[in-house]
Amino acid sequence: MTASTAAAALAALMGDAPAWVPPVNYWEIARDGERWIVSGQLDTDGDTLSESDAYRLLGPIVEQSGQQLDDDGRLIRARFAHFDVPCDVWFLRPVLRWVVPEQCATCPTKLGAPDVKFVRLGTRDRKAPVICVPCRDRMQAYWVALHRSPLVAARQEVRELLLAETGETRPMWRTIITDSESPTGVAPVCTTEGSDDEHHVLADHPSGPTRDDEGIYGCCPWPQIETDSAAVAAYLIELLNADAHVDAEGGESA
Repeated sequence: MTASTAAAALAALMGDAPAWVPPVNYWEIARDGERWIVSGQLDTDGDTLSESDAYRLLGPIVEQSGQQLDDDGRLIRARFAHFDVPCDVWFLRPVLRWVVPEQCATCPTKLGAPDVKFVRLGTRDRKAPVICVPCRDRMQAYWVALHRSPLVAARQEVRELLLAETGETRPMWRTIITDSESPTGVAPVCTTEGSDDEHHVLADHPSGPTRDDEGIYGCCPWPQIETDSAAVAAYLIELLNADAHVDAEGGESA
Protein backbone atom coordinates (compact mmCIF):
# COMPACT_ATOMS: atom_id res chain seq x y z
CA MET A 1 0.00 0.00 0.00
CA THR A 2 1.58 3.24 -1.17
CA ALA A 3 0.95 6.79 -0.07
CA SER A 4 -0.41 7.65 -3.52
CA THR A 5 -3.00 4.85 -3.29
CA ALA A 6 -4.10 6.12 0.12
CA ALA A 7 -4.24 9.66 -1.29
CA ALA A 8 -6.56 8.49 -4.06
CA ALA A 9 -8.88 6.88 -1.51
CA LEU A 10 -8.76 10.08 0.53
CA ALA A 11 -9.75 12.15 -2.50
CA ALA A 12 -12.64 9.78 -3.20
CA LEU A 13 -13.92 10.05 0.38
CA MET A 14 -13.68 13.83 0.33
CA GLY A 15 -15.44 14.06 -3.02
CA ASP A 16 -18.17 11.44 -2.78
CA ALA A 17 -18.16 9.43 0.45
CA PRO A 18 -20.63 6.52 0.78
CA ALA A 19 -23.92 7.47 2.46
CA TRP A 20 -23.14 5.23 5.43
CA VAL A 21 -19.99 7.18 6.28
CA PRO A 22 -20.94 9.86 8.85
CA PRO A 23 -19.77 13.49 8.63
CA VAL A 24 -16.21 14.04 9.78
CA ASN A 25 -14.31 17.10 10.95
CA TYR A 26 -11.39 16.22 8.66
CA TRP A 27 -9.72 13.35 6.78
CA GLU A 28 -6.00 12.60 6.84
CA ILE A 29 -3.51 10.05 5.56
CA ALA A 30 -1.68 8.34 8.39
CA ARG A 31 0.96 5.67 8.78
CA ASP A 32 -0.16 2.56 10.67
CA GLY A 33 2.89 0.34 11.07
CA GLU A 34 4.03 -0.64 7.59
CA ARG A 35 0.90 0.52 5.78
CA TRP A 36 -0.85 3.75 4.85
CA ILE A 37 -4.42 4.34 5.98
CA VAL A 38 -7.07 7.04 5.68
CA SER A 39 -8.42 8.26 8.99
CA GLY A 40 -11.15 10.76 9.86
CA GLN A 41 -12.33 12.34 13.08
CA LEU A 42 -16.09 12.07 13.58
CA ASP A 43 -17.80 15.47 13.41
CA THR A 44 -18.38 16.37 17.07
CA ASP A 45 -20.80 19.22 16.30
CA GLY A 46 -18.76 21.80 18.19
CA ASP A 47 -17.77 19.35 20.95
CA THR A 48 -21.42 18.74 21.83
CA LEU A 49 -21.59 15.18 20.47
CA SER A 50 -22.25 12.63 23.21
CA GLU A 51 -20.79 9.14 23.45
CA SER A 52 -24.15 7.55 22.68
CA ASP A 53 -24.49 9.74 19.56
CA ALA A 54 -21.02 8.65 18.46
CA TYR A 55 -21.99 4.98 18.74
CA ARG A 56 -25.15 5.68 16.75
CA LEU A 57 -23.30 7.50 13.96
CA LEU A 58 -20.58 4.85 13.69
CA GLY A 59 -23.11 2.01 13.62
CA PRO A 60 -23.69 2.03 9.82
CA ILE A 61 -19.94 1.59 9.23
CA VAL A 62 -19.99 -1.52 11.42
CA GLU A 63 -22.96 -2.90 9.47
CA GLN A 64 -21.28 -2.31 6.11
CA SER A 65 -17.79 -3.50 7.03
CA GLY A 66 -18.70 -6.38 9.30
CA GLN A 67 -15.94 -5.27 11.68
CA GLN A 68 -16.62 -4.59 15.33
CA LEU A 69 -16.02 -1.20 16.88
CA ASP A 70 -12.66 -0.73 18.55
CA ASP A 71 -13.07 0.87 21.97
CA ASP A 72 -10.10 1.20 24.30
CA GLY A 73 -11.95 3.38 26.80
CA ARG A 74 -10.58 6.59 25.33
CA LEU A 75 -10.95 6.16 21.57
CA ILE A 76 -13.89 4.65 19.66
CA ARG A 77 -12.96 3.60 16.11
CA ALA A 78 -14.99 2.12 13.25
CA ARG A 79 -12.91 0.49 10.47
CA PHE A 80 -13.78 -0.08 6.82
CA ALA A 81 -12.11 -0.30 3.42
CA HIS A 82 -12.53 2.11 0.52
CA PHE A 83 -11.02 1.08 -2.83
CA ASP A 84 -9.16 -1.60 -0.84
CA VAL A 85 -7.52 1.07 1.31
CA PRO A 86 -7.90 0.62 5.11
CA CYS A 87 -9.92 3.51 6.52
CA ASP A 88 -11.44 4.42 9.85
CA VAL A 89 -13.58 7.06 11.53
CA TRP A 90 -12.84 7.73 15.18
CA PHE A 91 -14.31 9.56 18.15
CA LEU A 92 -12.23 10.72 21.11
CA ARG A 93 -14.08 10.72 24.41
CA PRO A 94 -13.83 14.17 26.00
CA VAL A 95 -12.11 14.54 29.35
CA LEU A 96 -14.54 16.15 31.78
CA ARG A 97 -12.85 18.57 34.14
CA TRP A 98 -14.97 19.60 37.09
CA VAL A 99 -14.01 23.08 38.26
CA VAL A 100 -15.06 24.02 41.78
CA PRO A 101 -15.88 27.74 42.09
CA GLU A 102 -14.32 29.82 44.83
CA GLN A 103 -17.59 30.52 46.64
CA CYS A 104 -20.95 28.85 47.29
CA ALA A 105 -23.56 29.95 44.74
CA THR A 106 -26.05 30.96 47.45
CA CYS A 107 -23.96 32.22 50.39
CA PRO A 108 -20.50 33.73 51.08
CA THR A 109 -18.96 30.40 52.18
CA LYS A 110 -15.57 29.75 50.54
CA LEU A 111 -15.43 26.26 49.05
CA GLY A 112 -11.66 25.85 49.06
CA ALA A 113 -11.28 25.10 52.78
CA PRO A 114 -10.61 21.40 53.51
CA ASP A 115 -13.43 21.21 56.08
CA VAL A 116 -16.11 22.64 53.75
CA LYS A 117 -18.39 20.12 52.07
CA PHE A 118 -20.25 21.03 48.90
CA VAL A 119 -22.47 19.53 46.20
CA ARG A 120 -23.15 20.28 42.54
CA LEU A 121 -26.80 20.84 41.56
CA GLY A 122 -26.62 18.61 38.49
CA THR A 123 -24.83 15.32 37.99
CA ARG A 124 -23.61 15.80 34.40
CA ASP A 125 -23.66 19.55 33.87
CA ARG A 126 -20.29 21.16 34.50
CA LYS A 127 -21.96 24.59 34.55
CA ALA A 128 -24.43 23.62 37.28
CA PRO A 129 -24.26 25.73 40.48
CA VAL A 130 -22.13 24.45 43.36
CA ILE A 131 -23.42 25.06 46.88
CA CYS A 132 -22.21 24.21 50.37
CA VAL A 133 -23.94 21.37 52.24
CA PRO A 134 -25.61 23.70 54.81
CA CYS A 135 -27.26 25.61 51.94
CA ARG A 136 -28.31 22.30 50.40
CA ASP A 137 -29.91 21.30 53.70
CA ARG A 138 -31.70 24.65 54.01
CA MET A 139 -33.07 24.31 50.49
CA GLN A 140 -34.32 20.82 51.28
CA ALA A 141 -35.95 21.96 54.52
CA TYR A 142 -37.62 24.84 52.66
CA TRP A 143 -39.01 22.44 50.06
CA VAL A 144 -40.30 20.06 52.74
CA ALA A 145 -41.97 22.96 54.55
CA LEU A 146 -43.86 23.88 51.40
CA HIS A 147 -44.71 20.45 50.02
CA ARG A 148 -44.96 17.86 52.82
CA SER A 149 -48.73 17.33 52.96
CA PRO A 150 -49.24 16.87 56.76
CA LEU A 151 -47.15 19.97 57.40
CA VAL A 152 -49.01 21.95 54.75
CA ALA A 153 -52.33 20.99 56.35
CA ALA A 154 -51.08 21.97 59.81
CA ARG A 155 -49.83 25.31 58.51
CA GLN A 156 -53.22 26.03 56.98
CA GLU A 157 -54.98 25.33 60.30
CA VAL A 158 -52.60 27.69 62.07
CA ARG A 159 -53.19 30.35 59.41
CA GLU A 160 -56.91 30.28 60.20
CA LEU A 161 -56.32 30.39 63.96
CA LEU A 162 -53.90 33.30 63.70
CA LEU A 163 -56.23 35.18 61.41
CA ALA A 164 -58.96 34.91 64.04
CA GLU A 165 -56.68 35.85 66.95
CA THR A 166 -54.43 38.50 65.41
CA GLY A 167 -56.10 39.61 62.20
CA GLU A 168 -53.09 38.32 60.23
CA THR A 169 -52.46 34.91 58.71
CA ARG A 170 -48.72 35.09 59.41
CA PRO A 171 -47.80 37.66 62.10
CA MET A 172 -44.23 38.24 63.16
CA TRP A 173 -43.24 36.74 66.52
CA ARG A 174 -41.25 37.90 69.55
CA THR A 175 -39.94 36.56 72.84
CA ILE A 176 -41.98 37.27 75.95
CA ILE A 177 -41.42 37.22 79.70
CA THR A 178 -44.12 35.26 81.42
CA ASP A 179 -43.50 34.60 85.11
CA SER A 180 -39.76 35.18 85.42
CA GLU A 181 -37.07 37.62 84.33
CA SER A 182 -35.97 35.43 81.41
CA PRO A 183 -37.63 35.20 78.00
CA THR A 184 -39.63 32.04 78.54
CA GLY A 185 -42.14 32.14 75.73
CA VAL A 186 -43.19 33.43 72.34
CA ALA A 187 -46.13 35.49 71.13
CA PRO A 188 -47.15 37.43 68.02
CA VAL A 189 -45.77 40.96 67.80
CA CYS A 190 -48.41 43.35 69.11
CA THR A 191 -49.66 45.60 66.35
CA THR A 192 -52.29 47.44 68.41
CA GLU A 193 -52.27 51.13 67.52
CA GLY A 194 -50.13 52.99 70.02
CA SER A 195 -48.46 49.87 71.39
CA ASP A 196 -45.00 51.26 70.60
CA ASP A 197 -45.31 54.36 72.76
CA GLU A 198 -48.32 53.93 75.05
CA HIS A 199 -49.11 50.34 75.97
CA HIS A 200 -45.71 48.59 76.11
CA VAL A 201 -44.11 50.88 78.67
CA LEU A 202 -42.89 50.22 82.22
CA ALA A 203 -44.14 53.42 83.85
CA ASP A 204 -42.61 52.71 87.26
CA HIS A 205 -39.13 51.75 86.06
CA PRO A 206 -36.37 53.20 88.34
CA SER A 207 -34.90 55.17 85.44
CA GLY A 208 -38.27 56.45 84.27
CA PRO A 209 -40.80 55.18 81.73
CA THR A 210 -39.07 52.47 79.72
CA ARG A 211 -40.16 50.62 76.60
CA ASP A 212 -40.94 46.95 77.34
CA ASP A 213 -40.47 44.76 74.26
CA GLU A 214 -40.85 41.46 76.11
CA GLY A 215 -43.81 42.22 78.33
CA ILE A 216 -47.39 40.99 78.01
CA TYR A 217 -50.19 43.56 78.14
CA GLY A 218 -53.93 43.53 77.65
CA CYS A 219 -53.57 44.63 74.04
CA CYS A 220 -51.27 41.74 73.09
CA PRO A 221 -52.78 39.04 70.86
CA TRP A 222 -52.86 35.32 71.52
CA PRO A 223 -51.52 32.67 71.37
CA GLN A 224 -48.88 33.28 74.04
CA ILE A 225 -46.80 30.11 74.28
CA GLU A 226 -44.62 29.32 77.29
CA THR A 227 -41.41 27.47 76.48
CA ASP A 228 -39.49 27.62 79.79
CA SER A 229 -36.37 27.92 77.64
CA ALA A 230 -34.75 30.93 76.01
CA ALA A 231 -33.13 28.64 73.41
CA VAL A 232 -36.42 26.99 72.44
CA ALA A 233 -38.11 30.41 72.30
CA ALA A 234 -35.42 31.74 69.95
CA TYR A 235 -35.72 28.64 67.76
CA LEU A 236 -39.51 28.90 67.50
CA ILE A 237 -39.26 32.57 66.60
CA GLU A 238 -36.81 31.79 63.79
CA LEU A 239 -39.16 29.12 62.42
CA LEU A 240 -42.33 31.16 62.73
CA ASN A 241 -40.85 34.34 61.29
CA ALA A 242 -39.27 32.39 58.41
CA ASP A 243 -42.73 30.96 57.75
CA ALA A 244 -44.16 34.47 57.67
CA HIS A 245 -41.53 35.51 55.12
CA VAL A 246 -42.50 32.53 52.92
CA ASP A 247 -46.04 33.91 52.75
CA ALA A 248 -44.81 37.46 52.17
CA GLU A 249 -42.69 36.29 49.21
CA GLY A 250 -45.58 34.41 47.65
CA GLY A 251 -44.45 30.93 48.67
CA GLU A 252 -47.97 29.92 49.66
CA SER A 253 -51.35 30.96 48.36
CA ALA A 254 -53.61 32.89 50.68
